[in-house]
Amino acid sequence: MSVLWKDLESVPMTFCGNLPLLASHLLAIFLIIVGPIWDYFDTLPLKRDPSPQSRLRQYRRLVVWLWIAAAVASWANGITALTTLRGMGIYVEWLQFPNWTWWLAAVLLLLIVLLQLVMPVIQVSVKYRNQPFLELRQLEPTRFFLPSSGIERRWFAALSVTAGVCEELLFRGFLIRYLHTSPFHLGLLWTILVASIVFGTHHLYLGFKGFLSATIGGLVFTALLLVTGNLWAAMLYHAATDLSVLLYWRPKPAPAP
Repeated sequence: MSVLWKDLESVPMTFCGNLPLLASHLLAIFLIIVGPIWDYFDTLPLKRDPSPQSRLRQYRRLVVWLWIAAAVASWANGITALTTLRGMGIYVEWLQFPNWTWWLAAVLLLLIVLLQLVMPVIQVSVKYRNQPFLELRQLEPTRFFLPSSGIERRWFAALSVTAGVCEELLFRGFLIRYLHTSPFHLGLLWTILVASIVFGTHHLYLGFKGFLSATIGGLVFTALLLVTGNLWAAMLYHAATDLSVLLYWRPKPAPAP
């Protein structure tokens, strides 16, 4: 009887000890399989009815689920394991002891940041500085998702910061660690490619161009992670890239009904 009681007593402790691992597996399944499908179909009503109310609901849902998912990942793995190369199980000699390869990668990344973020911001600020409203033609396909009022812009800014922090924790920190260590033990290059593609699939609601752009963006964010050794620069760059949309998209207020 005492032996049976000891066995029963050990069950909750074992289950609790496995909870973080179980949470990691479930989160990985959600990110790789469920999330892209959910994002795609959840956005269809917004495309059919791109009203301010629909956009606000979409922004709020995304903010909530991203913070919840990031909190689960951080609880199950620890924040250090998701934000540093050592925590992710990545060890590459040239990253630990910078040489000409590291410097070349750093220069290329700096050029990408200048061309993709800094130069367009300067160009828009100079070329359209006297225009209170601006709707760049390149952003027209994503009009249904872009803010059109003051409160929408504030929520879009919150979503941009949320995406910068949480998506980096999930798709770079958590997913790279998960794929590179247990249970798959993928090589580093395959891990980076798969994680970037998964990140791209979460943007399929923006069409193939949105998927391709997000996948390439995922590769750039990962390169920042590898060169700097942590996620903080990637988080900052990701958030700044999303926030810059507010500079490029300043539509005229809708006429009063």
